[in-house]
Amino acid sequence: MKATLRSTALAAMLLAPLAATLVVQPAQAAPARVAMPKVTNMSVNSDSGLTPGATLRLQVYATPNARRTTVTLGDGGPTVHLRQQTAGNYAGSYVVRRSDRIDPTTLMTARVTFGDRVYSRQFNFPPSFQALAAMGAAPAAPAHALAIERFVMRPMGRLEPGRELRFRLVGEPGGDAWMDIPGVIRGVDLSEVRPGVYEGTYTIRRRDDLDAFRNAVATLRSGNQRVTARVDVRGDDREVRDERPPQITELTPANGERIGERGRTHVRAHLSDEGSGIDPATVRLRLNGRDVTADARVTPDELHYRADLDPGRYNAELTVRDQAGNASTKSWSFDVMPDRVGGAGSVELPLQVTSHSNNMVVDTAGNLSIQGRTAPYANVRVQVDAVASVAGLLGLTQPVADQTVQADRNGHFAVALAPRGGLPIPGTRYDVHVTATSGSQTAEERLTLIQRQG
Repeated sequence: MKATLRSTALAAMLLAPLAATLVVQPAQAAPARVAMPKVTNMSVNSDSGLTPGATLRLQVYATPNARRTTVTLGDGGPTVHLRQQTAGNYAGSYVVRRSDRIDPTTLMTARVTFGDRVYSRQFNFPPSFQALAAMGAAPAAPAHALAIERFVMRPMGRLEPGRELRFRLVGEPGGDAWMDIPGVIRGVDLSEVRPGVYEGTYTIRRRDDLDAFRNAVATLRSGNQRVTARVDVRGDDREVRDERPPQITELTPANGERIGERGRTHVRAHLSDEGSGIDPATVRLRLNGRDVTADARVTPDELHYRADLDPGRYNAELTVRDQAGNASTKSWSFDVMPDRVGGAGSVELPLQVTSHSNNMVVDTAGNLSIQGRTAPYANVRVQVDAVASVAGLLGLTQPVADQTVQADRNGHFAVALAPRGGLPIPGTRYDVHVTATSGSQTAEERLTLIQRQG
């Protein structure tokens, strides 16, 4: 009997730790919930309803930094891919094709992808699109004759073995295009690089008949229609004259945009040329006068530059030439803002200089008065550096003022500065740095003022 009791007690002691473990585990805290990505709104606009050739411009507002964003236009309609322009703002365009069947009485579906999960939301077409359907307007316009607007060759130099030729056809979007060079080659594919623009290349071989290239013929097919056009060679039969400069569009960040410094700043531009084509070797990007092209990725269609930029204002200048030597330059500026301390719901500290604009010419007579607006009772520090020309030498930099004031109850502030060091000198450049601080928040503004000559 005693042996039995001892065995029972020993078994209870061995099971006790396991029982305690089983009781403690359910008391552990549940993991914190993570906000679910979502689509909040979208818009669609058109320059000609839903007729073939009309350009639709779409915007979707959703959780930032989606891996993929698309919009499907109605039941069974085409799907449009969008790109993020600013945080949470995705945009894209689509040219309506003759084969499209877009019913504005059905719903559009916006989808955003995060990781391997897709989140979607459906929207009605705008009332104007629905009104067209109610009036009996068919999505497709009456059939019209298929046409090729132009078919040109871009030899990028004289015709010779090893030279790459580029061909461009402009016509109906959504078709199938190819070209034939009599006695040289047949069926060279012309790919649609953007709506209605088809391009292809051919490299001249040693045995090719150089005179045959001016007889190249392009074919464009759409539905049951087909049309051909002979290559247009202007001026010298072996050269294409190009007098139009290239285009620089879709700048990111946009002019005057403010972006956070968290992560890497992405500078992007779309490049295009209707003539001889972009020469990537000529593309130059400068930020605040520094050439950063070596760190950028350049293609015949786009420029991409990513970098960890310090907070401040950046003046960007992008220069590009086409193969014929025509040049275009685009200048713009944007601000990289410092990270804010606090949660995602923190309100950004406002700061605006109201007395001067960037690159303003001033007649200070040695005095500057900087006025602006920020949060009530914020501390505002104004620092001024002068870059003067002395003895014909540019770039002599000297700190001339540093003063801190407190904004009033309405957030207004004014700082009267008397630059030191015997200034001003005509032509002096004043680099003004304004910093506002309120609690744990900081905001900055930078601008340049030019001392009037004479």
